[in-house]
Amino acid sequence: MVTRFWIARLRVWSIIAAVACLVVCPAIASTFTKDPDIAKDSTIPTLGPVVFGTTRNSTIISIVAGETCNPIIRYANDSHFSVSQNYDYEMVSSQDGRTHAIQITDLEPATTYHYNVSGCGVLDFDRTFSTYPATGSCTFIVYGDTREQVPVYNQTERHKLVADRIAQEQNIMFVVNSGDLVSDSTDAGEWSRFFNATEKVRSMTTYRAIPGNHDTDRFLFRQLFGSDTSNFFDCGNTRIAMLDSTDVSSMNLEEQSEWLKSVFETFEGAKVVILHYPVFSSDEKHYGGWENIQRILVPVFQESGVRLVFNGHVHAFEQVKRNGITYITEARGGAPAYPLNKTRIPGSANAYENTLGYSRVTVNPSAGVIRIDVIRVADVSADLRNITRVYPAGTTDARIGISVSSSQTGFPDINDLMVNSPFFTRVNRLT
Repeated sequence: MVTRFWIARLRVWSIIAAVACLVVCPAIASTFTKDPDIAKDSTIPTLGPVVFGTTRNSTIISIVAGETCNPIIRYANDSHFSVSQNYDYEMVSSQDGRTHAIQITDLEPATTYHYNVSGCGVLDFDRTFSTYPATGSCTFIVYGDTREQVPVYNQTERHKLVADRIAQEQNIMFVVNSGDLVSDSTDAGEWSRFFNATEKVRSMTTYRAIPGNHDTDRFLFRQLFGSDTSNFFDCGNTRIAMLDSTDVSSMNLEEQSEWLKSVFETFEGAKVVILHYPVFSSDEKHYGGWENIQRILVPVFQESGVRLVFNGHVHAFEQVKRNGITYITEARGGAPAYPLNKTRIPGSANAYENTLGYSRVTVNPSAGVIRIDVIRVADVSADLRNITRVYPAGTTDARIGISVSSSQTGFPDINDLMVNSPFFTRVNRLT
């Protein structure tokens, strides 16, 4: 057992060394990192490109190569590329190395860019990302709990189904994984399968993540996704705050509540929160939800005007409305399904079990509406061993509408939520 443990740790540290990639670089002249320890391990596969940390006028593209190399990144905005089918900017590594991270700046807001990576063993084809709009609406994807359950199945068998379907979505600004990306964060093999599963979606849009309770190797998490602590960013007139609700967070919940107040205090647009543990849930093991989050963070949500909170951890979909706030558990990224109690908690409006899927969110503050399309990708057998059905792209279980300026208080009537509410519409699945 000791030998296996240390072998696993050594494998992970080789990956950690390979993916250190947070280097700030100017737009046209580039600077790359080089870790001499990487050259000692010839087993590291090529990982990337990964697009992360996008803003209104910049992004970061990282590459971890299987051997020492000098990658070349070429890029152009969509207007130029659609006419010429060529790129008009080129960035070349100034150093040899296996780990490369490039920050591209001086980009235009709300613009799609095409880019191509050549060299370093990266597949040579056109990819895209989009900068965030300075104002207006924003569309993004939320999903989570993508970990595998070996030996029953692995990430390329379940998570990849969901990730590849997300990659087919159009006009997406970013994707957020709400935690538990892998089952064992010391397992280098699963991290490799995670990268395999997310290849398409990582290279066509920004991929953000917050840690779950299984994402225990925080150093590795920071290298892969830029941050392992609470942070926020703006997309149009929407501010998205990502909280670390785990026990090993660098800030406890009381500190995060004060931080969140400051984040939302002067912001006048739509406010969305994403965290891992469910605030409210009909999960049989944690019926009712996480009381510490309810006690400490929910008052801040209410005072700050938050209207939508996403979380994961319970491997199902559930929509709960409490005191004017919609809470959505969206944890259908591939982890083994969890059963919900047949008696739903107060405010529970909708739930889907034994499915794979994700939620597409469009925030339109000028219209005063947040719309969530609940997308089903596949069904899973009750014993979790088999995919029983894969659905056509765009198969929608429900469309949920939320008023950005809602002032409703108290528990709503569940029948009104499911039938009469103008912001909730049932949609039949395609057959």
